[in-house]
Amino acid sequence: MSAGQYGPPQPIFEPRLFGGGSHVPLMAPSLQPHERLFGIVEVKLSDLIRRPLPRELRNGKQWTGTRGAVEGAFEGALSAADAVENFDFGIIRRLRRVVRGAGLTGGWQSMAGQFAIAVRTGPDTSRTDYDNERALMVFTDRRILLMCTVSTKKVPLFGKVPPGTPLREARRLGEILPGQLRSVAIRHTSLSERVDLHFADGSMAAVEATKEQARALEALSQGIVPPPRR
Repeated sequence: MSAGQYGPPQPIFEPRLFGGGSHVPLMAPSLQPHERLFGIVEVKLSDLIRRPLPRELRNGKQWTGTRGAVEGAFEGALSAADAVENFDFGIIRRLRRVVRGAGLTGGWQSMAGQFAIAVRTGPDTSRTDYDNERALMVFTDRRILLMCTVSTKKVPLFGKVPPGTPLREARRLGEILPGQLRSVAIRHTSLSERVDLHFADGSMAAVEATKEQARALEALSQGIVPPPRR
């Protein structure tokens, strides 16, 4: 579907798009017919949440036979390497949690955990290696889409970009259904831009957002549409 099917883009709150322009036309293909866009907020997963995503939580092909044995041995070696690495970083993470609190509660199968998995997986695992940390929370009258923008690779090596050539496109990471996001708590300090997302099942995921983005996120979570950025 094209952006034109939804009428001209209405001014909404949104972060600045790299290279200029608006996110709204990029999001239009992911919207349902007559779905209204209220606002777009950029967030970053807290460094208190494990990275990269544990291998057992990653999407991937299951091989059988000889290839499966080789794949299994390879994965086993990687898992052993991960165990050593995560032991070292786990100590650092635990020390951070003592000072700053947990970044994720409720476990990976909770609503907060599924949110973190969707963001960590990213739009293209061959590039992000399950270590993506940024996402756009796109609020509509029906749901919250988790999106990101990527380059379309249509920029020529030489010469100018033809007029009207899209340089970026939006890709969907997941969505938060109505009622799942219960509240947003801004916990900014002089050293942190932390914002806690509290979900209906009691779980929580910590993200980072600038003051302006955090206030818009809080308002949108309460059903209040913030004014467009100037």
